[in-house]
Amino acid sequence: MTRLFSAAIALMLMFTISCRNDDPVIEEPKGAYQNGILVANEGGFTTPTSSIDFLSLDLSKQENNIFSTQNANATLGNVFQSIGFKGDIAYLVLNVPNKIEVVNRYTFKKVQTISANLEQPRYIAFSGNFTYVTNNNFYDVRKLNIYDASNAFVKSINFDRYAEKVVAADGFVYVQTDGVTYDANYNALPTGHTITRVNPATNNVDQTITLTDNGMIKDMVADQNMVYVLSGDNSNSYLYKITAKTGTFEKVELPGIKAAKLSMDNNKLYFISAAKKVYSFSGNAATPLFDVVTNNIYGFDVIDGNTYVSDPYFSKESTTRIYNSTGTLLKTLTTGVGTNGFYKN
Repeated sequence: MTRLFSAAIALMLMFTISCRNDDPVIEEPKGAYQNGILVANEGGFTTPTSSIDFLSLDLSKQENNIFSTQNANATLGNVFQSIGFKGDIAYLVLNVPNKIEVVNRYTFKKVQTISANLEQPRYIAFSGNFTYVTNNNFYDVRKLNIYDASNAFVKSINFDRYAEKVVAADGFVYVQTDGVTYDANYNALPTGHTITRVNPATNNVDQTITLTDNGMIKDMVADQNMVYVLSGDNSNSYLYKITAKTGTFEKVELPGIKAAKLSMDNNKLYFISAAKKVYSFSGNAATPLFDVVTNNIYGFDVIDGNTYVSDPYFSKESTTRIYNSTGTLLKTLTTGVGTNGFYKN
């Protein structure tokens, strides 16, 4: 009886330990702004009205101006251009104050401010230990700034034309380096139509890719291995699929579509046209999905299947509309001044 009792106790202990090992690990939340959407509000050009709003993923909760709330009512600045993420850190790129506010992306507590050598910064990307920031005043400042792991300035690369969108893919950094001029009737004309590749191993340009249409670059996004460039003129659009490792590309024509903005969600491409229609892109074909309501196409993104579109105002609060994958309007929100972007956090 004693042996049987001891064996039963041992089996029970083994079962208990096994169950404990199989118990799910509950991850502690990293901050109040984890698992939501950050809304970037550009603000007015001459007034410090830039801000960031937070939306919960289920769209039930909205909190405005979270940078100010979490940093003793600090003013973010003017012309909030874009956000970049590196680990638990968010980089808030502000064009007019010539600074980048570095914050914890989940608590929004300020960590650092970057200002060295910034001249109207625009967009940001990361590769290895380096940070890459485009600077562009559409006149005589056209450069890519490079910073090290401590956010100290390393060097600039100057370009003949613009330096706009910047992305990282497969160990390389790609910069939008096209330009624009205007004819006597103020119609926009492209001046150079290139994407420039920077090798982070040397932090020098190692390739310049010339696109083969006669339009202007509208947008650029990337995944791990590919860079996608949206270009177009007054009649047609083109999607370039650049293999990041080699710099070779495939061009897909989108006849009769004036595409405006590009987005990637769960490895699928979407874009919105000047006619305010949302398209999905698969293989070499674009499929129209639904129309959206907006006065101007400004902020556009697709996140977890939902489409976010801003109707911006620059002297008062903007309107943001959120649609599901079939085009049903889920929510209409009041967001900050000049809403220009949406970021999953």
